[in-house]
Amino acid sequence: MTQDITCPACAGTSLDVTSYDSMMVLRPDLAFFSLTCPRCGAKVSSLQPIPAALREEVRFAAIEVGAGMGRR
Repeated sequence: MTQDITCPACAGTSLDVTSYDSMMVLRPDLAFFSLTCPRCGAKVSSLQPIPAALREEVRFAAIEVGAGMGRR
């Protein structure tokens, strides 16, 4: 799954948020992602919707830490 994220260092686009370095979940559907640009290696951060491919992982992690989001 790619989002329209542009690397500020090299202007590379379509960074894949499923290849995140870190993800801070803000809501069940929204997260702050930290990525490494595959083109130039720069660190890129972006607030993005959580892709469907990651939703079960987020739900499971929420249950494991008792975050409350996994109880729906």
